[in-house]
Amino acid sequence: MAQKKKSKKKSDKKSKKKAPKKSEKAKKGSGKAKSDKTKKAADKSKSKSGKSKNANGPIVLIMAGGKGERFWPRSRISHPKQLQKVYSSLTLLEETIVRARTVTDDSRIFIGCNAELKKAILKTHKGIKSSQFVVEPEGRNTAPIIALAALQFEKKFPGAVHVVLSADHFITPLEAFEATLRKAIETAQTGPGWLVTLGVRPNRPETGYGYIAAGEMLPEGPGAHSIESFVEKPDEQRARDYLGRGNYYWNSGIFIWSGPKIVEEFQKHAPDVIGPLAGDGVFSSSKKLAQVFPQIPDRPVDVAIMEKSEHIAMIPAEFAWDDVGSWLSLRRIAEPDADGNLTVSTGKTAQIAAMDSKNNLVVTDKKLVALLGVEDIVLVEEKDLLFVARADKIDQIKDYIATFKSNPALQKFLK
Repeated sequence: MAQKKKSKKKSDKKSKKKAPKKSEKAKKGSGKAKSDKTKKAADKSKSKSGKSKNANGPIVLIMAGGKGERFWPRSRISHPKQLQKVYSSLTLLEETIVRARTVTDDSRIFIGCNAELKKAILKTHKGIKSSQFVVEPEGRNTAPIIALAALQFEKKFPGAVHVVLSADHFITPLEAFEATLRKAIETAQTGPGWLVTLGVRPNRPETGYGYIAAGEMLPEGPGAHSIESFVEKPDEQRARDYLGRGNYYWNSGIFIWSGPKIVEEFQKHAPDVIGPLAGDGVFSSSKKLAQVFPQIPDRPVDVAIMEKSEHIAMIPAEFAWDDVGSWLSLRRIAEPDADGNLTVSTGKTAQIAAMDSKNNLVVTDKKLVALLGVEDIVLVEEKDLLFVARADKIDQIKDYIATFKSNPALQKFLK
């Protein structure tokens, strides 16, 4: 993303708090990360009368339209990563719904995806209603579906605050997430009506994330900073520089704003995105939407709105975060054993019996993982196939499975 200068002032000293501790870990080597305690969270969200304490909470849009190709073979076209149990007994989508419930009611939680994924979610995730979806005819990056949702939400919930979450993140602890999000919700309703994003203080020189350069503290909003610039994914040297500066944060892709404000900003900065959706009631007609949507620019909301707006703010996250982008990210979520070996299971924890084996990641539901003389291997077992790769080659997985598309005998393993 192109950089945009907002302020040359250094980050306020108050922002330089200690980074959250590394993600909560499971028992060493077991790979089963601690879930966000669904039942307890659901109980806390209700009063003694049984009514939700968040009945008038914000409207939450969970972005669930990604393909999740870097989590193949568990992630497939019909059931991508966000519908899978990756690090706990809950699917990634279920984990995200649990987080949303900390600030709002189930009736105010919506899922953004295409029609085929909607069918899959309704089939596999009981309790979600057909009316709780914002359906895009096809994937056009994040700006079009966020604009579509904003128009639909403003019609149904005029003036409400909107929260945009991704369905494939790891966040812990839940209480810290809620505290940070409530600060952002408050900030979005102050001053000019801020467009708020959550920044995560980096704990390593990560080259796979975009960064936010935080500016001075804002007079409005608890702990909010102005934003000097958004930075595209850096090389390692620059990432190390950002790590040392103290005012650079990972861009979490979590957004908070009021409905009227985000519509206004789309009209000002991306009329080619929101204009076709707003005209002639397109946003509320699936037939009209199918005709118009493919013509809308394929653009991320960061580029379409956040880099251009004069009213952007960042709240530092008080929680540990990971985008769960690839199989290797599980090493940051669940702790390997003393030799760096990690098994990940959605059922009962598998036992490791390893000799002369180091830094291996095994995803299986087998009772025993036996390793002899192997290093830096990623092994993923599914019912219909076994995937084995060197860890240093795992970032080539998208190119690898692309070769399956031209081979009729292998295409079925992508679906």
